[in-house]
Amino acid sequence: MDGATLSEAAPKTGYAPWPTIEGRLLPRQLVDVFDKGEQAPVPILAGFNSGEIRSLRILAPPPPATAAEYESIIRDRYRDLADEFLRLYPSSNMQESIWAATRDALYGWTAERLVKKQASLGQPSFLYYFDHGYPAEEAAGLHAFHASELPYVWGMLYNTPSLWPKIPATAEEGKFSDAMNGYWGSFVRAGRPTAANEPDWPAYGTTGAYVDFTDAPHPSSSLLPGMYEFNEEVVCRCRASRDIAWNWHVGVASPQLPGPTAQCNR
Repeated sequence: MDGATLSEAAPKTGYAPWPTIEGRLLPRQLVDVFDKGEQAPVPILAGFNSGEIRSLRILAPPPPATAAEYESIIRDRYRDLADEFLRLYPSSNMQESIWAATRDALYGWTAERLVKKQASLGQPSFLYYFDHGYPAEEAAGLHAFHASELPYVWGMLYNTPSLWPKIPATAEEGKFSDAMNGYWGSFVRAGRPTAANEPDWPAYGTTGAYVDFTDAPHPSSSLLPGMYEFNEEVVCRCRASRDIAWNWHVGVASPQLPGPTAQCNR
């Protein structure tokens, strides 16, 4: 079957273009592959953006009418984990919390898990958090939106699509792009991200080191404290139940989670 026919016919059968576990190229779920240490033993660089969901709002459920309703739903769905959820994603700003919870479940947990698991193999592993904004982006309510780091990584600040918030032609933006381009290029060449006249990018290691890209690269550690551990516990419980989808359903859109299990110890 030719590619065009396959691409048109497959969705009509209910098949989506996700990885297919076929026993050879992909022998099992990716989470299981990485848990078993069966992934390719290579260096990795991964991360996510603070505003991932600002341009992907279709992925996030609408906020409830009131903060009390928000908290009631969360307590019903997350049960013994509700207090921790509400600490991470409080009702004081429901919209921001819904975007953050969705971002962390879909992008934050997955990126940090890749880096953490690769570090456990003894491989050089590097995590980033992109939190950079500029005037046109802020005016559109798209601070650090999904893929907004790419023009900086590729050094293509002024060749973005027509609807992309225009990046200002300033020395500061150019320097920021040079730093990101340098880090990514050196990682491709040698497996370690370095950039001229910029701070060393520490490996994730045992401290959870990462680089925070805001106005400039800032090495730090312990990204969004509690985020990874919370989502790891949620996913573990859903996986253990064997009948609850553990991705996409987050926050007020979450199913009621199973209780604690022996295999899921935070």
